[in-house]
Amino acid sequence: MYVFAFNFLNTIAKVPDNTIKDINELQCVITTYTLAKVYVPYSVLLQAKGVKLDKLEIYHDSLLLEEISYRARIFIITNLEKKFVKEFLLRNNIDVFVQDVISAEEIKRYKPSPEFFDYLAKRTNSVKGAITIISSNPHDIIVAKSMGFKAYWLNRSNLQYPFPANLQPDNILKSITSLAESTAQHKVDSSMGDSALRCT
Repeated sequence: MYVFAFNFLNTIAKVPDNTIKDINELQCVITTYTLAKVYVPYSVLLQAKGVKLDKLEIYHDSLLLEEISYRARIFIITNLEKKFVKEFLLRNNIDVFVQDVISAEEIKRYKPSPEFFDYLAKRTNSVKGAITIISSNPHDIIVAKSMGFKAYWLNRSNLQYPFPANLQPDNILKSITSLAESTAQHKVDSSMGDSALRCT
């Protein structure tokens, strides 16, 4: 069975345009803190930049997590606190399709550190090669690929990013819709009941 780990911000939850720049700038802080093995809650870092995430909206195609959940185990990966993300999923009625939220706060290491991705493999009880990371963040893709995960870059805005030649995404998606369509091609015999859908 597939294991899909979806990044939260700008993959499932749409970040307002005026906030994306601030979040991207935080990547330098996160990298420095990761190297120094220092952890500060991500919400505190956002507050220090004056970023508020109280108006996050769900990408409409995120509702397809329901369809994907019949063929895969779905996890959400994030630097935000777990409670915040779970409340967002609940408000948008997609919480039941997600196995769990895996947050940096659990191990005090930010995504995309190797420690975070090692923890992801442990929490999902899967080998790295059986887990596909789906993220709009190119940094996630590079680290995940370097560690042996599959990685799909969700490039909704048709951006250009200089991925290293040996760490290219396994797939570039324009939306979650294309992921739902590609996994639908691997259907099982539905005469065996709902449980068959979860055993592929």
